[in-house]
Amino acid sequence: MEYVIGVDSGGTHVTGLALSLSGEILAERKAGIGNVFSDEEHAVRNLEKVVGGLLSEFRADECQYILLGIAGVETAGNAEQLEEKFKKEFNQKIVIISDAKLALLNGLKGSDGTLVISGTGSIVYGRQGHHFSRYGGWGAMLGDTGSAYKIAERAMKHCLKQYDEGEPSLLMYPLLRLLASDTLPQAVKTYNSLDRAAIAGLAEDIAKQAIDGNQEAKTVLKIEATALADEVWGLMKQYQRPMPTSLALSGSVLVHNVIFRETLVKELRKHLPELKPIVVTSNNAIGAIYWPRWQ
Repeated sequence: MEYVIGVDSGGTHVTGLALSLSGEILAERKAGIGNVFSDEEHAVRNLEKVVGGLLSEFRADECQYILLGIAGVETAGNAEQLEEKFKKEFNQKIVIISDAKLALLNGLKGSDGTLVISGTGSIVYGRQGHHFSRYGGWGAMLGDTGSAYKIAERAMKHCLKQYDEGEPSLLMYPLLRLLASDTLPQAVKTYNSLDRAAIAGLAEDIAKQAIDGNQEAKTVLKIEATALADEVWGLMKQYQRPMPTSLALSGSVLVHNVIFRETLVKELRKHLPELKPIVVTSNNAIGAIYWPRWQ
């Protein structure tokens, strides 16, 4: 039976899937971190574990190719070296792209269009013909517009502005509870001691507050969604006409936060009424079966 292997190698974990040519999941293997820029040694070891494990379950000579979408590979600039290493090790056709391009491939099933990811961070990717575009994704300090991190940051800044102006805030008490603090100054101290992931984790409760009718929480979400929509349009308006209309939406914020997602789509349809949003919930490793469509 012919099959392919797709691997989504991200900052927190590696997920590998053996897939039939029609996309049926035949086997799955997982391992730890997979970002080759932040920790190449451990990432490579985890990739070897996942790929080797999947190949051991099937006939190696029936594997058509192995597509690895690896976080940090564009920054590290070592895709060619890794391809050669894995070719020698596994005696297979190896293709390496970034994890973001793998998400684009999976979300649009190999077609042209745009992918926007909003989770802990954010980034926008696009493909038209064989040309790839990128917008944003510059990290928490310089970018990550519309991400969970920026939603939490904007909520805190909103509360601090209200506090400085002596105005009550509907968001303050939920944030005090989340930060286990009695006062806003104490909450600021706690907030500044948190790492990026912990700060981003606050966004989930802010979304719940918005769903429960907290207008300030809704405003925070809509402002960040509108800002991210501006970045998506910043990429899309670079397309040649007629521009692709498919928009894949990925990441925890866009998949689970309805208010945020609907605001982003509404803003983009002001520019492109025929926009076709696609919420991506499948593992991006499935994108491996669409790889031939990019050739």
